[in-house]
Amino acid sequence: MDREKQRLSKLGALANIFGAEPTGAVLDMYLQALNDLTDEQFIRAVTLAIQTLKFFPKPAELRELIGVAGSSLDQKSESHKAWDILLSFVSKWVQSNTEGTYRISRGVRSSEPPELSQRILDTVRRTGGWKTYKCMTNDDYPFVQKRFFEEYAVWSAVEAIEPGRLLTAPTVMRALAAPRAEWPKPTATKPQETLPLKAKVIPQPLTEVQLRDRREILKQQVETIVNRTRH
Repeated sequence: MDREKQRLSKLGALANIFGAEPTGAVLDMYLQALNDLTDEQFIRAVTLAIQTLKFFPKPAELRELIGVAGSSLDQKSESHKAWDILLSFVSKWVQSNTEGTYRISRGVRSSEPPELSQRILDTVRRTGGWKTYKCMTNDDYPFVQKRFFEEYAVWSAVEAIEPGRLLTAPTVMRALAAPRAEWPKPTATKPQETLPLKAKVIPQPLTEVQLRDRREILKQQVETIVNRTRH
């Protein structure tokens, strides 16, 4: 009995958060539909409902949030119903702008479009976006529908994964977050050896003797060239 009272208390608190007022008989039906869940699963389902849903969930939605669905027939029925709702919504409320971007728009209508469930919105985003459904041809239909059903079926399990399990801090941030004793020690670098500079030798002026020898050599070279041209 204590277990039932605790669960009824949590369901009542959940209903208050969403502004719902289920009767006692309805809450009893919730207990029966969720009776096979462990206490940990039950608490997690309620917590995820508060974090991710906009309306008071049905028992099947609570089960889906933690990846514990009902019968396969119920799942297929819901998937097909979601598909029909999506196609009707796309036909009426999805339009492209001047840049060719497809989005939800009321167009010339005076009323605002109805809100789709977060599950349908996420499934559309993960399967190609609004353009995929608005521009779908008869040939595309079976493939797009198959992708929608597959993504729709795993939505609850995907949402139940904590983002922290998939995100890692950059290497620099992990290093800074570590204790100072674990910081990498700086390594001393050996100064680069530099070669000594050699002074440029400045030529000295020639002496008189060197000048005379140079003139004599040039004179002989000129005579040799002249004699070659004569022959």
